[in-house]
Amino acid sequence: MHLTVKLVFCVALCYGQTLLQNPLDNNTGLHNELSERIGNFSIEVLFHTAKTLGNGQNFIMSPITVWSVMAVIAEGASGNTRLEINNALRLSTRVKDSTRLGFRNITQWLQVNTNTVKLAKINAIFVDRERLPLPDFTGIAKEYYQTEMITLDFKDSVNAARLLNSAVSNFTRGKIPNLVDASYFQDTRMVLTSALYFKGQWTVPFNSTFTTRMPFFNSNGDKIGEVNMMSNRNNYPFANIGQLQARVIELPYGNENRLSMLIMLPNRGVSLEDMFANFKNVNLDILFEELRVAKEQYSEDQVDCFIPRFKIESDLELTDVLRNQFGIYDLFDPSRAQLPHMARTPMFVSKIIHKAEIEVTEEGTEAAGVTVAEFSNRIGVVQFQANRPFSYVIVEKVTNSIVFGGFYRQPSVY
Repeated sequence: MHLTVKLVFCVALCYGQTLLQNPLDNNTGLHNELSERIGNFSIEVLFHTAKTLGNGQNFIMSPITVWSVMAVIAEGASGNTRLEINNALRLSTRVKDSTRLGFRNITQWLQVNTNTVKLAKINAIFVDRERLPLPDFTGIAKEYYQTEMITLDFKDSVNAARLLNSAVSNFTRGKIPNLVDASYFQDTRMVLTSALYFKGQWTVPFNSTFTTRMPFFNSNGDKIGEVNMMSNRNNYPFANIGQLQARVIELPYGNENRLSMLIMLPNRGVSLEDMFANFKNVNLDILFEELRVAKEQYSEDQVDCFIPRFKIESDLELTDVLRNQFGIYDLFDPSRAQLPHMARTPMFVSKIIHKAEIEVTEEGTEAAGVTVAEFSNRIGVVQFQANRPFSYVIVEKVTNSIVFGGFYRQPSVY
């Protein structure tokens, strides 16, 4: 069995009554200001989404698809609507052209198709054939965000839902078969979707015969359940990151060193939320640098890695998160939304839904401060045991894009 992840991000725009190179060489120029801004947004949207779900809920999402769909909407916005979106995405209209080109370059690296790793991204705008968007908007969406326009008859809501769901299901290999239903098309004139599919084999697979039932604890050390714990011994990149208050291990996929899962295990007594808040002082480049240094200095050391088998499905409504935590208000208000560059018909966004799924098994996944790394206790075999709540991110390393991320807090025997 492989680890597969699939995700769909969907935005409904409604009628308004008013207006391959080695990634470690890092010669691609893609570790830049834009990728850092997308990374910061990704961490923040994971953090705020987790807070809305309560302490005991697991979840999975794809932050970069959230960013990309909002960036497409920003292309059609003006006035305060655009200002609010740009502030949330950390963009400036003064560098609009470089943002477009930069994201187009990033997107090109979000396509991988090898024997061991598959990563694919698709954006689509499903539009009512009676209210087509403006040509300039569709041209920009396609050229810079690789977003295709698909025309449907929204009056035939049952068939429109069937066709949209079929397109998404085909792309996600049948993993997300029902994104919307017929009611979704009431007063809706445009649906923006962004889907990401990932399937990867571990570079060093886990041996299923070593998987065993083990206890799982909360952050305070109390047993809260059991999991099927996978285990492996390998010289994984591993470090104690002091400012993050966590131990971090990198589990690579495939043979190309393009994608990895980072598992961040908070120190004992530190909650996931408190650990994640520390990302204001630490970014992914720093994490990878510390892991690289650790691997170089302790290249012969083995790490006993224990992580649960797990499967998580998430059905998220992100409207409140974007409104309350990122300050995007006007976009969701029919009397204030300004999207004149998108269509002649006044529009607003009624809802934002996000569906994702991840499966982690023995074979793989189908799916400026100074940081001090502590390298103590690296004598012999080190143990990394994810037997309490942890966070995980799957990163495309050329661009440092978080393609998937989430929290594992509630144990289950999978």
